[in-house]
Amino acid sequence: MSSPDSQERQKEEAKNIRLRIETLIKDTDSKARMVRGLCIYAGMITETLLEYEEPDVVMEQAFHRISDLVQAEPAEEKADGDLLPLAYIIDHDTELGRVLARNTAKKLPKGLDDMHEIAIALIISDFPLWEKEGYARDKMLRLLVESVIASLTFEMATQDFCDLLVEDFMSDSHTTAEALTGLGAVAGNYFNIAQAQMKLPPTAETEFMNVMVRESLRHGTPGTKDWASLAAANDSEDKNIPEYLKEIKPAVEEFFVLIGLDDPLGRAVAVAKAVGRMVAVISVEDVGQIHPSIAKSLAKTGMILGAHYKEQVITA
Repeated sequence: MSSPDSQERQKEEAKNIRLRIETLIKDTDSKARMVRGLCIYAGMITETLLEYEEPDVVMEQAFHRISDLVQAEPAEEKADGDLLPLAYIIDHDTELGRVLARNTAKKLPKGLDDMHEIAIALIISDFPLWEKEGYARDKMLRLLVESVIASLTFEMATQDFCDLLVEDFMSDSHTTAEALTGLGAVAGNYFNIAQAQMKLPPTAETEFMNVMVRESLRHGTPGTKDWASLAAANDSEDKNIPEYLKEIKPAVEEFFVLIGLDDPLGRAVAVAKAVGRMVAVISVEDVGQIHPSIAKSLAKTGMILGAHYKEQVITA
């Protein structure tokens, strides 16, 4: 049980977080505010889960606890398209929550353990307010559950795919440049599939590219943040794209099947995050001796080529 001092500190930081979220969410639409707020809270919970050896067990415990406290169960069906954001939006807002959690945990006696309690307290205090605006508790719970699972999945997939690229693809005589282009092509290929199966907004390609950019910057990649201005790499007509897809994608596909991630856009986002993190690893740690601007350009080029490689979409 938390001490009185610890509880007061949690209350103080909870107020600070609420004020910070108010500055982050500028939307005037009540549904957008609710959905974005829940996604940010989901990111906060995700960040705390990553501290545990069995995050899935702690996640289930947190969901049951929140359900008991708000006296509702998550809706049986998945959150519908009118409520559940697209994968790249979930990633954007859950990452905001993860950053808030990390920064706040540094100020708390028990770090992320205290942060976990704060996240749950914020959720249960906002549910009645959102319910008054017309949103059912069971559907909000379902949105929270799916957002936490998506955020946790993206992080686990990112780590797994970076390891896969280094341990399997690069160790098999492939260069760092080929690895970046190849993994970028896999991300773009999944985005191509998503475009074929879903009606995406006109901004989708830019938003998808920004997943990679944000992840790269988040992990310390130096240089320009405006990747849109980067020229294509010299191998922008790389004839090896089909081969890269055949070599890398089956293992990636196997991972998605294993964890049950069927959404092609969600798959694209997960791989894009891995591409961005690899750019950071290469840029910050000098792996492969590639200049940051070249690493960015190679990753961007791979994504574009993979996304536009319509005549040979590799599905497995």
